[in-house]
Amino acid sequence: MRLWLEVEGVPGRREVPGGGAALVAFMSFAVSRGFGATHPLIALADRLHDAHGVRFGPLTTFYEAEAEDAEDQEKLEKAWQEAGPLATELRKVATALDSDAALATFLRRGGAEALPADAHALTAMLHGLEDTRRVRLVYAL
Repeated sequence: MRLWLEVEGVPGRREVPGGGAALVAFMSFAVSRGFGATHPLIALADRLHDAHGVRFGPLTTFYEAEAEDAEDQEKLEKAWQEAGPLATELRKVATALDSDAALATFLRRGGAEALPADAHALTAMLHGLEDTRRVRLVYAL
């Protein structure tokens, strides 16, 4: 899996160093919060929300890079979002992962040990875009 950041009005994609697979997996599981599913990455998302105030709307706004039909193209277009809220929530995730030792168990059990590095890398990529740009997260399997 690979994760990219696209910046509206700027050609090309910015790939998350290391590919971003852990962040894609985490965001994918975070989407299913509240539906009764269980997985260590859902438990991680719940703790980030409950104990660290992470709002998941910006983090769960992403879509597959290759649109196969008109419906996919529409959903890909809806993935554009303001950079500021995404950067804010990613900073919360990165800070929590660095400071809350209990989260390491969820990372290990969910096979997402690279998530802290992915969160820090994407946060750095968003630096300077917070007040001026719309961005979208796209992934490829």
